[in-house]
Amino acid sequence: MVDELQPDITAPGVDILAAYSPVGELSDQDTRHVDYTVLSGTSMSCPHVAGVAAYVKSFYPKWSPSMIQSAIMTTACPVNATGTGIASTEFAYGSGHVNPIAALDPGLVYELGKEDHIAFLCSLNYTSDTLKIISGETVSCSKENKPLQKNLNYPSMSARLSGSDNSFTVSFNRTVTNVGTPNSTYTSKVVAGHGSKLTIMVTPSVLSFKTDNEKQSFKVTVTGSNLSSKLPSSANLIWSDGRHNVRSPIVVYTVSY
Repeated sequence: MVDELQPDITAPGVDILAAYSPVGELSDQDTRHVDYTVLSGTSMSCPHVAGVAAYVKSFYPKWSPSMIQSAIMTTACPVNATGTGIASTEFAYGSGHVNPIAALDPGLVYELGKEDHIAFLCSLNYTSDTLKIISGETVSCSKENKPLQKNLNYPSMSARLSGSDNSFTVSFNRTVTNVGTPNSTYTSKVVAGHGSKLTIMVTPSVLSFKTDNEKQSFKVTVTGSNLSSKLPSSANLIWSDGRHNVRSPIVVYTVSY
């Protein structure tokens, strides 16, 4: 089990007018050959997000993939799902609905480097031989200080807890990079989500930056009790400097979704 919230984001994907191979048939029952048709599904959402990523990259050619991903996720529009069950939670829509214009000015980003990915793979018990193939270098995972999956520097925070945990405390370590204005100060705010009430403490609760690309770290501690075995519990952490609102969903749950 991986402590990583998926999906990352939601994007337009219903009734999309899309190119279609004239060689193929529309379906077993419909044997027409067309150049375009209306399609729905993940395959329609993916090109929208890829286009947004390329759009952000055109403004910031030196940004890494993780910086672009973070910008898209933390500036997404919140989703107020009206359905029931898992379809009404972050396991259906992730950080929210993609907002291309807002992604150009995220303020802060969660950046991942090579060492972060290696640590994450170590937490998944990858062998040294497999890590060498992936990283191109000899890597040895520390058994004494095994990294935790939930501490991957991801724009969202998620943890699966034991179903027997009536009360719990779980923490997440994160680092943000200032890509907004120098001499800026961000204050944390927690907005309740759904499910059981969570108590969330952010340390430090205020981050002050003096320069561009400066990094600051913080810790999020989540406590609660009596989680539902049917639905996850969530909240949103927002870092705000009065202009930017850097939002990250926090989700804890007891079963696999």
